[in-house]
Formats: sequence, structure tokens, C-alpha cells
Amino acid sequence: MVESCVATVAPPTIDVLLADHGSVLLSAARLICLDEHEAQDVVQTTFEIALRRGHTLRDRSSLRAWLLAIEAREATRRIRRLRGLIPFHPAIHDVPMGGPGLEDRVALRESLRRLPPGARAAVVLHYLVGYSVRETALAVGVSENTIKTQLRRGLARLREDLLDE
Repeated sequence: MVESCVATVAPPTIDVLLADHGSVLLSAARLICLDEHEAQDVVQTTFEIALRRGHTLRDRSSLRAWLLAIEAREATRRIRRLRGLIPFHPAIHDVPMGGPGLEDRVALRESLRRLPPGARAAVVLHYLVGYSVRETALAVGVSENTIKTQLRRGLARLREDLLDE
């Protein structure tokens, strides 16, 4: 009986690893969804999916990429579903980024809001999270050529939109 009370050190569980990536997931979700409550819901759903499918993760060093892939698919799916039900008018929240002032961050969020969900996810993952084209394509679940097209069009629309303001 005494032996059963001895604690053993177990390797980190998936929920501990998920907690380490929560802030990155929330930041990306905020920029994709452009709504704080939707972003929090997407992160929660991402955690739930990851906990259910944690056994499919082959390499723990690719956990962040795996989580962002789940999140990007869930966020774009949710945006499409909501768009069919109600008008999508997200509230503006401050984007925690270094560099640009509040006006620039608000303008960027507004410009991102006007992008189609797929292009928005591609731009956020590639330019703001720092994924390569290949990693972005894997995360979103489309071909690299589709991502390149979304990035080119999305960046052109952002530039045009931001230069007009």
C-alpha cells in the first residue's frame, strides 16, 4: 500500500503542451476571426480536437504547426458557417503587435476583415505567424499554388486598402 503513494514523474501530457501554445493560438485566431469571442471559441475547439486526436501527433516538435493547422481549418469553417446564418460584423479589438501604433493596428484589422476567410488565414499564418508557403498550405489544407494566389491577392488588397486610408 505504501508503494502506491510514491509519485512518479510522467512525460508532459498533451494538455500541458497545449497550455504552452495557447497565447500563439489565441493571437492567430483573433486575426483570422477578427472577433474576440469567436477567437476564444476557436481556440477552445482547437484544444478539444487536439485532446481527442492527440494520439495522431507523430512528432511532438511539430505540435505548434499541428495546432495551428487545426485552428486555421476550424476558424475558416466557423466563419463560413456564421456568414450563412447572420451578418458577420466583428468588433474591433486591439491587436497585440509590436511596432505600429493603435491607428495602424485598427486599420490593419479592418483591412484583414475585408479579406475573404481563406486569404485572411493565409496572410495571417504566412506574414504574421511566420509560416512558409508550404507550412501555410498544410495548415489551411490547400495546395501551395492556392496559398500563393491567396497571398498575392490578399497582400495586393491589403496594400490597396491601407494606402487608400
